[in-house]
Amino acid sequence: MSSAAMSAGAKALKSFRINQLKNLKQHVIHNGPLPPPSTPLNPATPHRLPNPFIPHRNPKTGRWAPPAVSLRRQADLVKRAKESNALYLLPPGPKNPQPSTVTAEAAAALARGRFGGVPGQKMETRHHKQLEQCWMNPVEWVGEPKVKEVAGAELGTRLYAAKKRMFKGHRWERLKEAREGKRKILMRDMARRVRNYKAVRRGVLNPQHALLTRSLRTTVLPQEETEPAQAFELYKSAEIALLVPPARRALCALDYTINFYLLPRWPSTETRAQ
Repeated sequence: MSSAAMSAGAKALKSFRINQLKNLKQHVIHNGPLPPPSTPLNPATPHRLPNPFIPHRNPKTGRWAPPAVSLRRQADLVKRAKESNALYLLPPGPKNPQPSTVTAEAAAALARGRFGGVPGQKMETRHHKQLEQCWMNPVEWVGEPKVKEVAGAELGTRLYAAKKRMFKGHRWERLKEAREGKRKILMRDMARRVRNYKAVRRGVLNPQHALLTRSLRTTVLPQEETEPAQAFELYKSAEIALLVPPARRALCALDYTINFYLLPRWPSTETRAQ
């Protein structure tokens, strides 16, 4: 079969196979000889080539060489092979986890019927004429790919396979409930917060918003720890109460709603007397 009568996919596969036959000697120089076959060679497969779709380990240095063909090129070759119905010409790889199940004898018969060539001929020189006669012959590819089992791959649902939820939602949707709960609490106490904010200006009581201004009498609770009940009684007996920190803590522990403005700091009785 002439190159002019070949399809674009068949031409790409032919170029790929010829390049692999040419590069065998170079591969042996860089990565060492191919491992011996585990089973006797089949007469229908005259060639043993390294699988260019998987990495290879150099037996001398112990280093791994990356695949000779990139994943992008592998996917393109698999696509072209499926279009031209010649998947048996490609080795197994990550992009071709289920290669053709055609046997070597059947592949040789198909190749001779489609592309001609000399059956069973082995390449001895890299001459173009000899490559044209043997590139379509079956090849024993050295190396098997390690295919990772992915849940849902056979059904085309790898993205949501083995997951509790198909879609977790946007971030603003996931945080909406907590955000609305916080907003509800803030709005519930907003009136008290505004009242306390207006009552204090620069660390002192704001006279424009003080509720109890009928008397100038001020009660300052002592520095020592004061019981909550005692603090509340002292507060009720005063028009305006300015509490020092210990008593302020005691009064706040009562959890009562009272018309009282807590100052950030207030001097003790001894400091005021001086």
